[in-house]
Amino acid sequence: MTVKTLRPLVLAATAVVAASCGSPDSASLPIVRDSADVRIAENPAGMSGDDWELRLPPQLVIGRAEGTDDVPDLFGGISHAIRLSSGDVAVADGMAGEIRVFDGDGEHLRTFGGRGQGPGEFSTLWRIAELPGDTIVAADPLGGRISYFASSGAFVRSFPIPPLPGASGPAVVGWLDDGALVVNALVLPVSGDARDRSTRSLYPVDRNGEALSALGEFLDQRLGSNGLGLAFGAQAHFAAGGDLVWYGHSSRFELVGRDLTGSVRRIVRRDRVPRAVTEAEIEEARAAAEKSLRGIPGTAADRIRATEFASSYPVHGRFLVDELGNLWVERYRGDLIVDSGSPEWDIFDSEGRLTGALTTPGDFRVTDVDAGSVLGVHVNSLGVGTVRMYRLDR
Repeated sequence: MTVKTLRPLVLAATAVVAASCGSPDSASLPIVRDSADVRIAENPAGMSGDDWELRLPPQLVIGRAEGTDDVPDLFGGISHAIRLSSGDVAVADGMAGEIRVFDGDGEHLRTFGGRGQGPGEFSTLWRIAELPGDTIVAADPLGGRISYFASSGAFVRSFPIPPLPGASGPAVVGWLDDGALVVNALVLPVSGDARDRSTRSLYPVDRNGEALSALGEFLDQRLGSNGLGLAFGAQAHFAAGGDLVWYGHSSRFELVGRDLTGSVRRIVRRDRVPRAVTEAEIEEARAAAEKSLRGIPGTAADRIRATEFASSYPVHGRFLVDELGNLWVERYRGDLIVDSGSPEWDIFDSEGRLTGALTTPGDFRVTDVDAGSVLGVHVNSLGVGTVRMYRLDR
């Protein structure tokens, strides 16, 4: 594999595995049990999900490679795309600071938002969602606020993302079905506290913009002596969906779902042994880092050169929750690989059982999943993005 760059440089079906004789092997079956109001799903290493497929070609493509600035389906930079309950598709163009809505045939319906500091405008439009009452909500991390719009695109209101004492850099995780916003923020070290790890605090925010009680503090990255995260290192991943907030640290395959009181309600585990990082991979990464830093003077470049390496790779990547409560967990592909192949996903049902396995195109980033389709962003070799929706064959 070819190394590109170091991340610290500059980001209800039950799957049954059949034995050769056709009878199930109990050692390969998931075990789901309840313990003190916590549902725990154990998925052994020997099992695999049924093969799911995206039906080609895509059923919907929104976007073009070139055109004039006033063409609504020419995007400057797509940060997010979702399918609305009406069947329409809402696209967040982060560069333009606009939300553009298209019908099921890809025809443009309306555009709202825009870059700026005024009501209904964005400094950085990053993530959008549809809430009950046909409300579209949008997160503006740089502007530090959340904005609400009617389905017509009319601006309704906004509130600042509330900070958490002792934390900084609040990042939006997503929204729950009741409209609660979920935020995580970096926990600041106490003065004089030398840490070898970073920690993130997770907290919900109600629809009035009031921060609720924090759900806890969670390990994020292991840090090297230069204060940067370990290259190839595991990190925290968060997701929100239904009535649960999920956390997983990619050093082990254990995803934990909490309710808004902070109580653990679900645990999904899978036996997966992390692959060791080889000396050859470390040397290749160092060479790539040195090449990228060539001609860059100063202590910042020296600090990057001093990046340390993890001894093993993460066991999973990001994950998301679909409308049925299924967990979609991307297998770790590596932050350092130019051609890392097509993303592979393990899908766990609402009980936590491994039920599906899906491969998606390598140039396609999944942003939204419903019962029968997968929506996401395709980026071509020139960096131009389009929205694509594929039918999902389970």
